[in-house]
Amino acid sequence: MLAIGSGARSTASPPGCADGEFQFSVTLSNQGLGSKKPYDFTAYLWIPPSCRKVRGLLLAHQNVGEQILVEHPAIRGACAKNDIAIVWTNPALDMRYKQDRERSIAVQQDMLDKLAALSGYTELAGAPWITFGHSSTTIFAHRLAEARPERTIAVISAKGGFSYPEFDKYEGPVLYSGGHFPEWRQPEQDWRTNGSALNVLRAVREVQTVRFRPVSYVEEYGCGHFDFSEPYMRFLALYIERTAAYRLKSDGTLRPISPDDGYVVDMQLPLPVLPLEITRYAEAAGELRHAPFFIDRETAKGAVEFMSHSGRWQRENQIVAFARLDGSPVEITSHLVPVECEYAGDGITIKRIETTFLDELPGNFEQAGMKFGHAAGGQRTIERVSGVFDAGPDGTYRIRLNRGWPEVPEFVLVRHPGDDRFRPSVQPARFVVPMHKGRPQRIDFPSLKDCRAGTGEIPLDAKSSAGLPVYYFVRSGPAKVVDGRLVLLTLPPRARLPVKVTVTAWQLGRGGADPVSAAAAVERAFYITGNDR
Repeated sequence: MLAIGSGARSTASPPGCADGEFQFSVTLSNQGLGSKKPYDFTAYLWIPPSCRKVRGLLLAHQNVGEQILVEHPAIRGACAKNDIAIVWTNPALDMRYKQDRERSIAVQQDMLDKLAALSGYTELAGAPWITFGHSSTTIFAHRLAEARPERTIAVISAKGGFSYPEFDKYEGPVLYSGGHFPEWRQPEQDWRTNGSALNVLRAVREVQTVRFRPVSYVEEYGCGHFDFSEPYMRFLALYIERTAAYRLKSDGTLRPISPDDGYVVDMQLPLPVLPLEITRYAEAAGELRHAPFFIDRETAKGAVEFMSHSGRWQRENQIVAFARLDGSPVEITSHLVPVECEYAGDGITIKRIETTFLDELPGNFEQAGMKFGHAAGGQRTIERVSGVFDAGPDGTYRIRLNRGWPEVPEFVLVRHPGDDRFRPSVQPARFVVPMHKGRPQRIDFPSLKDCRAGTGEIPLDAKSSAGLPVYYFVRSGPAKVVDGRLVLLTLPPRARLPVKVTVTAWQLGRGGADPVSAAAAVERAFYITGNDR
């Protein structure tokens, strides 16, 4: 049983995360866009299994939070209700579309054309899109919308500041969401006032003083820049579901936003005061018309619930942190530092991670020595942000490679919910996958035979030359791994056959008295053929 230090426990990853299939994929060159030299990226496509016609796309280029978003069950459920497919590139095609926007869009269109032909859903090549960006990739989300406003359903700008003044041609809906307590540059912050105001909310209200814009805004009290909590994911899913339902017309065009259809939520500065009031935009007057706008009452209600679930905003700061295995706090710098882990004999199960609170600011902070209190109760939880760290429902942590490996960055965070006196707090850190050195090993993974559509399961029989257990993940294709078996999933009804499935076998080795080095991962591909579905 996992021993989590200092009272911390795990928060299980949602069951769909790192399991959500992408039925199709293509690999292309990014042609050096947004980078010093060209590199290959893979574009993954998920089509809702019951979808007969794709009406829209959710586009995301990998930075940090994108993988957990595109694989999340709530996000996929919202997309399925509106026949929206998901396209995710890893590594990112281009994180900014800034160097040469039209060339980036041309590469993107080539990608969509190829996915449309491969999948059989030819309409997705011209489908409208929701652009999603986290941090740096919010620049892509904005710039694509501005370049193709007629094709943009909405923009979701996750924790990337406020960029609405960049919009000239695009007048559609935008959702801004911030990290109330950003982790950047903590040593330079003024901790007497840190977290006492919402600057993005101020900017949202200011832009509405010029003229109406369909700008929505939410913030989670005590959350962070790298924080994709379950309440946040549920709200993003609601926003996608309701905005797509409003915007997508039966003829494929986009319905313009009518202000009088919507609602405003009265979020006051410097921090919201609960309860938050919802008012029809048509009935709002004066300063209330400058409040964040939502397309319908259901979305506005969801925003209020999201911003209220942690309780009263006006509370004292507390600082949760990771600790070393000896219990001393991990250094907090302007960049994320690695977290220490103790591993079990299998090389992938994590026996111990330590967490703590800071009682005073460390010596590298501008206000070194400033004292801090913290909540006496409540659990600290450790969560996956991105990468291969996996928190199981039984309270265990382990490494679990997935299709994002090795390009997706490795981040985890520790969270505390706060109490009546102290605010919620999060602290991110880098998770470093161990590189065990010892006896060499290799994986023998027999080839997989093609099968007909409707096949249920396929046995997997890879073996390690060191006698260690071999693990698997599905790189691409309508399948998932369950207890070492490959389970084939339902194909979308218009899927073009054959459909390729790619499975990766891996073994990371182990430390201890008889160390074993990691084996080179081995991939095997086969095709689903025929038409018996």
